[in-house]
Amino acid sequence: MLCHIIFWLLMATSIGSSPFVLETTTSSAQVFVVPESRRNRCLRLGWDWHKRGLLSKNIRAEANGSNGTNEDEDGSEGVLHATTEKSKKVLAWQSNLLQQIAERKKPISYELIDKFPPNNSSPHNASTSGHNAVENQNGGIVWRKYVNSSTYSDTIIESEGNSISHEGSNESNQQNGSISRVNAVETQKSGTFVRNYVHSNKGSLEVTSVGINGGFDEVNEENVKIPTPKMSSSELYFTEQFKGKKYQAIKPDSDTLQAFLANGTETSSIKVENQEGMSETRSKLITEESSTVDGEGEISAPLAGTNVMNVILVAAECAPWSKTGGLGDVAGSLPKALARRGHRVMVVAPRYGNYAEPQDTGVRKTYSVDGHDMEVQYFQAYIDGVDFVFIESPIFHHLDNNIYGGSRLDILKGMVLFCKAAVEVPWHVPCGGVCYGDGNLVFIANDWHTALLPVYLKAYYRDQGLMKYTRSVLVIHNIAHQGRGPVDDFFFVDLPEYYMDIFKLYDPVGGEHFNIFAAGLKAADRVVTVSHGYAWELKTSEGGWGLNGIINDNGWKLRGIVNGIDNKEWNPMHDVHLKSDGYTNYSLETLPVGKAQCKAALQKELGLPVNEDVPVIGFIGRLDNQKGVDIIGEAIPWMMGQDVQLVMLGTGRPDLEHMLRQFENQHNDKIRGWVGFSVKMAHRITAGVDILLMPSRFEPCGLNQLYAMNYGTVPVVHAVGGLRDTVQPFDPFNESGLGWTFDSADSGKLIHALGNCLLTYREHKKSWEGIQRRGMMQDLSWDNAAQLYEEVLVAAKYQW
Repeated sequence: MLCHIIFWLLMATSIGSSPFVLETTTSSAQVFVVPESRRNRCLRLGWDWHKRGLLSKNIRAEANGSNGTNEDEDGSEGVLHATTEKSKKVLAWQSNLLQQIAERKKPISYELIDKFPPNNSSPHNASTSGHNAVENQNGGIVWRKYVNSSTYSDTIIESEGNSISHEGSNESNQQNGSISRVNAVETQKSGTFVRNYVHSNKGSLEVTSVGINGGFDEVNEENVKIPTPKMSSSELYFTEQFKGKKYQAIKPDSDTLQAFLANGTETSSIKVENQEGMSETRSKLITEESSTVDGEGEISAPLAGTNVMNVILVAAECAPWSKTGGLGDVAGSLPKALARRGHRVMVVAPRYGNYAEPQDTGVRKTYSVDGHDMEVQYFQAYIDGVDFVFIESPIFHHLDNNIYGGSRLDILKGMVLFCKAAVEVPWHVPCGGVCYGDGNLVFIANDWHTALLPVYLKAYYRDQGLMKYTRSVLVIHNIAHQGRGPVDDFFFVDLPEYYMDIFKLYDPVGGEHFNIFAAGLKAADRVVTVSHGYAWELKTSEGGWGLNGIINDNGWKLRGIVNGIDNKEWNPMHDVHLKSDGYTNYSLETLPVGKAQCKAALQKELGLPVNEDVPVIGFIGRLDNQKGVDIIGEAIPWMMGQDVQLVMLGTGRPDLEHMLRQFENQHNDKIRGWVGFSVKMAHRITAGVDILLMPSRFEPCGLNQLYAMNYGTVPVVHAVGGLRDTVQPFDPFNESGLGWTFDSADSGKLIHALGNCLLTYREHKKSWEGIQRRGMMQDLSWDNAAQLYEEVLVAAKYQW
């Protein structure tokens, strides 16, 4: 017995003085090694080393067989024995948890659980007033926790209410925060989750007399006031106090544990309670990287890690509610990909019609536009992990069929109102019960319609010392449209007069004029465009459309990122528009049969002769000069001599619409011109045609060629912008490439490329099928683009 006592005393002494803290697991005698640097860092952060239980456990002595109750034991040997048994039980529980992590490899989700008996409701206190919670299978109410103005991995949950200090914190005043709880949403496989945001009111008292409208109106919410922590220069951290609650960690992320166990980086401190029925397993170090979960209802891993931010994308259109081209698709898809990476994401767009999904938030605000007060309402929907917020105003009514319609001044006033309302959305609209706030926040503005937002952010806030941690990124989708007007248009945007200079631009033809895009490019923290090729073209006099000088001056903050596609919506395996009328879903394995069936169904639906051997050529897009529709018109007489069928879908210039109708009347057995736009028909044409034409004179990125390749349809494109980046020319000698390109926007070059394409289709079936398969095998998803966007957001965040 004396030997045992001496042994334990020596161990305690050596551990206290050792540069590492050692923890043994169960009978496997596996050891966790925690570096001294990590221990010192934790101490500097204010952690109570033993009470947190993250690196070492302060285990109370426990009698053998006590089942968790403490009893006095006569003799040191009994005490040591009880301590050893208790340690084994706790470490066995930890090892079982790690084993579950290794097997499931699912993302981390820390949840606050109120335990109630199954199927019984519990009276809620003020913190849950007005909101419902759904019980999980064990009868417990589960709250999923999001942290506003901070990152997931740096969040520390304080079960005992102790304050937390962080390295790099320059402010010491604690602010008041609030917690709001909202309705639970049951996932398909993962139980019941409720979003529980922690919101900081920092700045709400400071800005009562500053802002676009001279101040902010606070949103009335039922909430519980809790102390919030100090703010560092770039992130807002928090501390919470909950009495009578317990924290449980479920579905942990292997990346987080790998960082703790292998690299010694910071992770969340979680207070856990052992549960009955847990089997003992051996603990192991987790070295695998976390993988995303593809099944429906699953929550993807927060891949952004410490780069998690609050992101608000602002656009004049957003699919599927409003769309005229690629911008609508980007606004509908990129935010979902950013949300899958772990960011909290919102989309803000005008409400042009009576959309079914968004619901009225009850928030009303009034803004001054051209000297008149205009009220806006905010509608919100939470879909696929993204908050979609729509701004309702009479100025946007009746524009759902032509969202850019109206006079120049009407459009300008609409965009002024939209940008004023959008820049204040993070303060006024309580998505999930709590507003986004301005901490760790970045706006993504899109094209000239929202280029005023970076200017308003700077003029109304950052110049006044407010929203100083909020950043703006401006995305160029089409530089040809710039929001131009006479210099006097400046007085409609309600800015200090000294801001006029950033709007002025000299044009060799029109002279000095007012230019919104020019001001946005200067004010934004970062600039993105939608392909590498277009980023290069923007710096040239031909491709910059008069803004190339400004773009070159700000070239250090410009980056090209090729758009992705929504693999859920644009996927031939799951496309909902291919489930009826003779169409069928197909995959890479069923390509020959499935695409032939869709082709026959398309010919039948459009009233064309059903003939598998006749190549069907398609065009989908706006009918204007940019898309090169007139070039197709010049090549149609040649096409009609090649025994092909042509299907064109689009709307735009009246003369080009008339051209489509005229060609259909002249060649009724070979041409169909669908004037207008139909989402269902766009999907069916993409699946049913053999070849897609895109003779655009300029194309910043282009999405239709990406959709086409995903469906096994071969593109023939003009090699500009994103078309050059995404369509590798076919090489018959090496059996490589994805389609055909031509280097000049004229009908002769189009005919030459299309002729080679048709020859391959008819004479070289094996090569043709290889082109189709290579196109379908690409990873064209938004996930790759989202990671690159994240790099831009982080660069903007740390830019001063």
